[in-house]
Amino acid sequence: MQRILYAVFLVLCFSTFSCGNKQERDPEGMIVYQENQTTWVRNFEPLNPVSISRWPTRGGIYESLFLNNPITTDWTPWLATGYEWRNNNKKLLFNIRSGVEWSDGKPFSAHDVAYTFNLMKKFPALDSRNSWGFLKSVIAISDTVIEVDFKRVYVPGFEAIAGAPIIPKHIWSKLDDPLDFSNPNPVGTGPYTEVLRFNSQIWELGKNPNYWQPGKPHVEKLIFPTFSTNEQTTLALLSGNLDWAGAFIPAIQRIFVDKNPEQHHYWFRNTGYSTFLHTNTKDPILKDPNVRKAISYAINRDQVVKVGMYDYTTPAHVTSLSGPMAKWHSPEINEQENWTAFNVDKANELLNDAGYKWKNKRERINPDGSPIKFEILVVSGWSDWVRSAQVISQNLKKVGIKATVRTYDFGAWIVRMQQGEFQMAIGWADKGTTPYNFFKGMMFSEYVKPIGETADVNWHRFGLKEADLLIKELERTSDDKKIKSIIYELQNLFIVHAPGIPLFTELSWAEYNSKYFTNFPNAENPYGPLSPNESGFVLTLLNVKKR
Repeated sequence: MQRILYAVFLVLCFSTFSCGNKQERDPEGMIVYQENQTTWVRNFEPLNPVSISRWPTRGGIYESLFLNNPITTDWTPWLATGYEWRNNNKKLLFNIRSGVEWSDGKPFSAHDVAYTFNLMKKFPALDSRNSWGFLKSVIAISDTVIEVDFKRVYVPGFEAIAGAPIIPKHIWSKLDDPLDFSNPNPVGTGPYTEVLRFNSQIWELGKNPNYWQPGKPHVEKLIFPTFSTNEQTTLALLSGNLDWAGAFIPAIQRIFVDKNPEQHHYWFRNTGYSTFLHTNTKDPILKDPNVRKAISYAINRDQVVKVGMYDYTTPAHVTSLSGPMAKWHSPEINEQENWTAFNVDKANELLNDAGYKWKNKRERINPDGSPIKFEILVVSGWSDWVRSAQVISQNLKKVGIKATVRTYDFGAWIVRMQQGEFQMAIGWADKGTTPYNFFKGMMFSEYVKPIGETADVNWHRFGLKEADLLIKELERTSDDKKIKSIIYELQNLFIVHAPGIPLFTELSWAEYNSKYFTNFPNAENPYGPLSPNESGFVLTLLNVKKR
């Protein structure tokens, strides 16, 4: 019934234009959905996690030495042309591309790369992934060669260095305090660097006049209006007022594709990881792994997937790994506890054993007699997450836990997540070409920040000494057999301690309208991820249709 009503709503909207007005298009601009936002804030700082720097600041304005394709797991040379390990994997040399200019015409060189990493050392708040925990030095030995020395063998160091956004030394070196720099007029090497206009409701990003790839990008500018809900995004796509989006659209085949099969397209790609119910392990109740497991047992994931996710995805595996990442499952995985299975009896048993008793057969109480209640944080307008949280709330009620769904716009939500100002929340986890980043983000003690201090990963504030040792061992090896063995052990720790609760297989949402632009990646041409929140390759390869 809900889906029928939603479809009727869309029809009425477009028959009367009461929900979205047809606007005059800028023929040279691609209109892009970025995030559900009610207002834009002019901040293009690519390093500081407090600035919530995402795409297109990273990938559109600022670029990295290499670009990773998460579909193929390949690394493509970008601002670098190649690399070489030396000194038994303790030294890494990057060959820096010559002939690249910053968007203001100043030459780009290895000195900018060295400056970027040494600035992170000087201001640790910019070093969100703790690069200097394993770095010894980063030196430009010429204009085109960077020498990276590690404190110890650290094989994932390549990914950490290769994927970091590079900033211009001639701009940042003039700043007294880069932590206070919002960078309103960015200077980058990326394909789009010129802020053509900016206000709280819409902004435009124009082509880099000095972009190093000849003839690219093909699209003149990107236009970012505000969309506060997934429903608004859907309406804009249907009306032709949006070209490219990464939004959840219910019943997408019927509501979107079937309206114009020739031009309306989507690609919902399995990332290999899961969307989580994050539980703040600093909470006095949620710090108990058996309570976290009880909450997980109480969740009917089949219902969450059906009601919240429109059956687009599948319930999460207990390891969180699925699809292309399922190859990392331990051979003994079926013998381990599966607390992602729906089992109300087991949930009640664990809560009873933890000392949380029933009161009047309606709610559970703490030892002091107060009711057990939580808030579940979700992003307002992300209808899939909101509905999923509502299902979870109803599920938890059946085991005596009151969970209230609270919505925040994306900017407020991400700040609360990063600072640990939540009890439970739906969100994502760290990803990578192997499960290394995921398990490190879930269990590495050095990533654990005090409540109120910004954390780029490990929002749930969980650290485990046994995991620390395994992660550091993993970082020292390049032997495939050993890597698998360590990841199996990390899986086991994840299952035993349940630092987070995987809900369902994470999909990369993406839609596009090919009326005005072409060469979007898709399942048949997966040269990169389609979602605008992941794209680096795409901006240089999109093209304009003849009009």
